[in-house]
Amino acid sequence: MRRNRGIVQMDMRTGRAWKETFFRAVTAAGMVFGASGIVRVYGLEDIIFFNKEAISLALFLLGWHMTGTAWRHWHEDRRDCIIAYVMALGIVFTEVLGTGMRTEVARGGVNLGARGAAVMAAASLVLAVAAEPWFFRLLRGSLKPGETRPSSKDVNRMFFTAWGILFVGYVPCILAFYPGLYCYDMIWQWSQFDSWGFTTHHPLIHTLMAGGMIELGKAAFGTYSRGLFLHSVVQTLFLTGAMAFAIRFLVKRGTRKWAAALTGAFFLLFPFFPVLGISTTKDTVFGGFFLMTFTCICDMVDQKQFYRGWPLAGFMACSVFMCLFRNNAIYGLAVMACCLLLFWIMAKIRHRDGRFFVRAAGLTLLCMVLSQGMFAALEKGLKAETGSKAEMLSLPMQQMARSYVYHGEEFAEEDREELLRFFDESWILRYKYYVSDPVKAGLDMDYFELPGFIRLWAKLGRQFPGEYIRAPLYNMMGLWYMGGDSSCYMEYDMSPPFDEEHGVEIKSRLPWLKDYYSWFTDTNIQRHLPGLSLFFYTSFYSWCVAIGAAVMWAKRKYLHMILPLFLACYGFTLVFGPCIIIRYFMGIMMCIPILAVMAFESAPLKE
Repeated sequence: MRRNRGIVQMDMRTGRAWKETFFRAVTAAGMVFGASGIVRVYGLEDIIFFNKEAISLALFLLGWHMTGTAWRHWHEDRRDCIIAYVMALGIVFTEVLGTGMRTEVARGGVNLGARGAAVMAAASLVLAVAAEPWFFRLLRGSLKPGETRPSSKDVNRMFFTAWGILFVGYVPCILAFYPGLYCYDMIWQWSQFDSWGFTTHHPLIHTLMAGGMIELGKAAFGTYSRGLFLHSVVQTLFLTGAMAFAIRFLVKRGTRKWAAALTGAFFLLFPFFPVLGISTTKDTVFGGFFLMTFTCICDMVDQKQFYRGWPLAGFMACSVFMCLFRNNAIYGLAVMACCLLLFWIMAKIRHRDGRFFVRAAGLTLLCMVLSQGMFAALEKGLKAETGSKAEMLSLPMQQMARSYVYHGEEFAEEDREELLRFFDESWILRYKYYVSDPVKAGLDMDYFELPGFIRLWAKLGRQFPGEYIRAPLYNMMGLWYMGGDSSCYMEYDMSPPFDEEHGVEIKSRLPWLKDYYSWFTDTNIQRHLPGLSLFFYTSFYSWCVAIGAAVMWAKRKYLHMILPLFLACYGFTLVFGPCIIIRYFMGIMMCIPILAVMAFESAPLKE
């Protein structure tokens, strides 16, 4: 009997070994054929002789090794293995697709049709198996909290210490670009403040704040340059204070000192942050309020209860000002409220306590109502004109322009005439795949009427569905493709004055440091920072949000899913904007270290 049982067990082990061998061989071979198919889709067969090179054999051997690890993970924990594979598949497919799209822009000849997309998807399905082990280990990673929880006195001392270190660390950047960077949209906002003729195209509260501060500095210190310097100092103080507030939260919850220190180092050394700190853009102040709002949400999720009294008032103030400093922030909150209500419904269906979700949705809606009330009061008090409707139509305009640029000869004459009544043709022909501003500038607002625009948009979409898919994918590459794009765009020069009187210019006190910061352009980053360039593009931080959500799901931190949800909902609103660039993404980028701690660290220390 024992002998027969031993034979059965041996046969079972042999069967499992054969199954594993078959799986590894087939999957590794699939990786080689998948990579070969990708080379053909890219139109690189005559440039890269993949099938004839040893690299194809090397890929088979690598696949054989990695798929063995994936096989063991499948039998160890199928739930985590599936989550890790889905993460790997998402990144592999977007990298394969994004590389093909960038190759199409650079040299053409890429098959981006249905057949090419199917080949890339099939290849990604097998190539993702090789990446699964890395994500599986990531899911198993953890961060232990500190051994003791600091006192309130120590926490507050750390806040002021961090604030002081960060501000002092940013002072050299202020001196490098002295008196600051008058750039981005400030040329129009300062003009509005000077003439006291406002529009809602830009946040009214930022126009008042920035324009008023520059004028106040001029009145107090004699020149507009000194007024801009005052703006730079005050805005940097606010930004570094918001960062110190986030570090204070990590210290308060008992996070390891090295994790808090790394967060501070990221805030201090990442070159885009100090430059944005002295730039006259609404996104800097918005980013500070965004970070503080996210930090408060983290704290409430940690405690599993909502603030009361003054802490609640402070949280709501941060949320309201966050919405006032960026017009699209309120739409992110609206999407978040809908998702929270959906979470509540799902909890009710599964007979679980979902009260936290519905209360969070209620608090979110209250913040939205308050922000809209304040916005309406500002709009009425300043007698501001409504901003251009073109801002809401970036994606449709990109889709129509791309169709015209690549298929203009296929347009029906009546469609061509209708399109050219909406747009000046010279602006349509300036179409750029990564930004809608050139096309948007050519929209004739005197002729524009929304129903006719939508009818033409829908009609062209039926005729050119492929371009209608490509246009938004290209425009929002900064959200999903980590292979490098234009999302690290920054301005390091002054905008021209809007009249002869209101002029400022850079008078650097540290020219060598100005050259250092100004070096970080898209071209230099891509050419000279292999590997490291990844951290300078917005897509990396998009994927950090997705990975943070996956880690929380794997660790069954379902309540904590509110945190990546908050970041993702704001990121979703950028899909409908003109482009994806650093200053739009600044708030999310600053939140990533806090999200990482919340995802990987175990429960915070109790009082």
